[in-house]
Amino acid sequence: MMLVMLIVASTCCAPFTYGQIMDFGNVLGVAQGKSPWSSENDYYYDTLNPEHAQPVITSPAQQFLINEGDNVVFPCVVTNLGEYNLIWRHGDKLLWILLEKNGERLEQEMTMGDSRLSLEGTALSLRDVQGEDAGSYTCEISSKPPRTLNHTLDVRVPPAVFPANNRSVVTVKMGSSVTIACLPYGKPRPSITWSLKRCEWLIASLHVSQGRKLTRAPSGNRLVVTNAQPEDNGMYTCTADNGAPTTAKAVITLQVMFPPKVRVEEEEVITGVSYSATLACFVEAEPMAKVNWYRKGDIPVDPLRLVKKMDVRRRYSLQFDMVTLEDFGVYTCNATNYMGNSSAVIHLTGRPKPVRYFSSPQGDENTTYTLVWDVESYAPVLTYTISYGNESDPEDQWVNLMVPGTSSSSSLHSSSHTFDNLQPGATYNVQVTATNEFGESDVNETFAFSTLREESSASAQDSAAPTLTPAERRTQMGAFLTAIILSCFFS
Repeated sequence: MMLVMLIVASTCCAPFTYGQIMDFGNVLGVAQGKSPWSSENDYYYDTLNPEHAQPVITSPAQQFLINEGDNVVFPCVVTNLGEYNLIWRHGDKLLWILLEKNGERLEQEMTMGDSRLSLEGTALSLRDVQGEDAGSYTCEISSKPPRTLNHTLDVRVPPAVFPANNRSVVTVKMGSSVTIACLPYGKPRPSITWSLKRCEWLIASLHVSQGRKLTRAPSGNRLVVTNAQPEDNGMYTCTADNGAPTTAKAVITLQVMFPPKVRVEEEEVITGVSYSATLACFVEAEPMAKVNWYRKGDIPVDPLRLVKKMDVRRRYSLQFDMVTLEDFGVYTCNATNYMGNSSAVIHLTGRPKPVRYFSSPQGDENTTYTLVWDVESYAPVLTYTISYGNESDPEDQWVNLMVPGTSSSSSLHSSSHTFDNLQPGATYNVQVTATNEFGESDVNETFAFSTLREESSASAQDSAAPTLTPAERRTQMGAFLTAIILSCFFS
């Protein structure tokens, strides 16, 4: 009788209050996780038509994997529902009850304050799915025995990832081993991949790719770097992915501490008095090194006269706006950090640069050849030293000679020399150096040239002779004979 009164009240009243819902649940036994259609409530079937066909749920059980924030519909297609009632539960929690009274369906939402839930016929709709919505969803009919359909909902929570122990910067000495780790979160558990972006100065000095993949095989959320070297420096990105629309990343910077390594941009810088010049060196060091410039070994460079610079590639430069005679000499780029120190030497000089050749390797004469060259020298060239010899002769048998130098209003000087008494069809090797008041230039690559063969010259001359027709040849021969006869007659 009490159950009947509750059902009648449900047909004419507004949605249940919280207390009424609890009372209704207690009466049905749902609050304790029991089916309202269990054997303890057999009397409930007194109102059913015993001749009515038993209902059948035709929807299959499904397992849903839904991204957090998406919507889901749990189907529950029922045939022959008739006057039987239907409820939806989330685990032991009553969500919705569908009653029938006097041929009319009456819906009652049992979960207070959750506007995300609604019924679409007998299916349950849930909008804006959250992580706590995961679990089992049961559609149950008040038949005897009860018919049930269980769906499982797994909620994919977008990944998040953080550096292990909140260490976004990891420092280790060169040669040691270190483990870099990140902690991923999300559902299902995200998979982890690693990538490395090197420091800008390291890319420039080691000529490596900025965004290359790691050569060491990563192990899950941990990356072990053994025998750490300077090239391992950089930003390690840990990417977490579990199939959600977005991924998550955490960046851990690895700093491998090592003593400075110094290399010069040019071992020798050639300039002239009143010209400008720049000495430069590249310094690799962790932590960053202190760089000082010295002249002639241990004399500090005057900081008031020269400009010292450093760019993002850790290129340290010493700028001379106007070189004086006293500036020529040896300079040292010295770098120091608490791991050690290192240095490299640069020569600032006014001597000529190596000679450059402009002649064709193949000459057009049998016994002569003209060699043309130029040289960059900020001071007048005093002399040129020429060494040459036949390709078949050893170098110690080469001929050495000196020719006068040249002066120019610019730093570029051009000159030439003609070689005589050469062998036809031979190949010669030649080297030219230039000397000014500051010294002699380095020897450039040996230049090779060849003279023309004799038969080639004769062939050229023959090909240049005019070609006579037969009639012209007969006329020429007649004139020749007439000249001989006349000479004999008057002799």
